[in-house]
Amino acid sequence: MTIIRCIACAFVLAIATFGHASLAAVVLPYDGSSLEKTAENFPGEDYRLMIGKRSFSLSQIEKLPTFQVKIKTYWGEDGVFIGVKFNDLLREAGIEEFRRVMVRASNDYKITVSASDVGVGQTLLVYRIDDAYLALNDKGPFWLVWPEQAEALLTGEEQGTQWIWGVVEIRKVR
Repeated sequence: MTIIRCIACAFVLAIATFGHASLAAVVLPYDGSSLEKTAENFPGEDYRLMIGKRSFSLSQIEKLPTFQVKIKTYWGEDGVFIGVKFNDLLREAGIEEFRRVMVRASNDYKITVSASDVGVGQTLLVYRIDDAYLALNDKGPFWLVWPEQAEALLTGEEQGTQWIWGVVEIRKVR
């Protein structure tokens, strides 16, 4: 009986590690400390995120409940990504319900997020990786990351087209 359990556990572990049943990255409440804002590490309050007709500074966004997820991206970033849940941010901006929202980056790349998208409830607008704010000259200060797609992105099962950095605007479409 013990041998059968060991084989079953090994099988489940192999599927979770290498197969299509790979586990999504786990989003947890952030339990760390805030960063001291210095000229060297803080992108500044001049950079604003427009959500509908409202403008949000990084300091305002940091006041929302904060979450963390440890992931490695296809393009090389690796660490603890820290930010706010996308849906919490939308609610803070007065978007209680939506079918679709448009997210635009500083380079004018745009994506559409549907309320029905897989993983949207765990999607984060991040502004830190580990102990550093996302720099303006390095795709910052806001990224939209999809933790439930992180593993599939690394294996090539997902293309990452909904991952977007340099976010400057979010607007309700429907």
